[in-house]
Amino acid sequence: MNTYESCRRTPGMSTTSPFVGGGDPAGTILATRVLAYASITVAAGILLVFLAVYVRRVLASGFEYEWGYLAVGIGAAAVYGIAGIATDLTGHAWLGAFTEGAVLFFILFIALGIRAMYHADEAGEGVRLLPAWVDGLLILGFVAAWWIGYFAAGEWTRPVVAVGWIGASAWAVFYGVRTTRAHEGTTFSAITRHLLPAILCVVAIIVADLLGSVAAVDASVVEAVWLVGTVLVAAFLFNTAAAIRQQEGEVDRMYDRTTWRQQRLED
Repeated sequence: MNTYESCRRTPGMSTTSPFVGGGDPAGTILATRVLAYASITVAAGILLVFLAVYVRRVLASGFEYEWGYLAVGIGAAAVYGIAGIATDLTGHAWLGAFTEGAVLFFILFIALGIRAMYHADEAGEGVRLLPAWVDGLLILGFVAAWWIGYFAAGEWTRPVVAVGWIGASAWAVFYGVRTTRAHEGTTFSAITRHLLPAILCVVAIIVADLLGSVAAVDASVVEAVWLVGTVLVAAFLFNTAAAIRQQEGEVDRMYDRTTWRQQRLED
């Protein structure tokens, strides 16, 4: 058995892993950040395509209202990735505002979409707590609050914005649990189950960033949480796309003549 003591370094032999290069650390960090942003962009793009195909080909009529909110939220995730890549490659700090705004829109519209799915039909438990027009006021309120914080930037704005993000995320989780219970076995439940982990990862990133601002947490820890959380968000978005494609495939197989035996067309 090889032990640490028996592993002596011999001349001409490197102990560096063959998968670890000797590149510039700053360049490595930049490439890692760009790849993390790119993963979210690609995953969000794939999810948008699969969602559009599902709505057009499979979804029953009368449920388009819910998917509009989800499409905007997923599109915000793509904007987040593109803006992040542009910020890191160009160095323009003002582009960072688009990444923060995209996080807001991602959480807000995914939450609205999940809430709308819960109230989609009579399967929802209980009565509607708020009328539909409240959605518009909520969107306007969040957007106005964010722009006020952007133009009146100060030490107090960052914690306030983060608290708003966390509140919207808690709202999404609340309705996510109710949706999976009320629509168990449906596409609504499947999509919600796959989207909720992405929201929770975003919350973890926000909390880490907030702690880095107000509690003097080491910047390397915040950066590590952001990197892992961003990649996980991309993974869950892609997983949601796979779930939607699977739902579409199940419906297609119901009408696939090669999957039915001893059946006649007139039956």
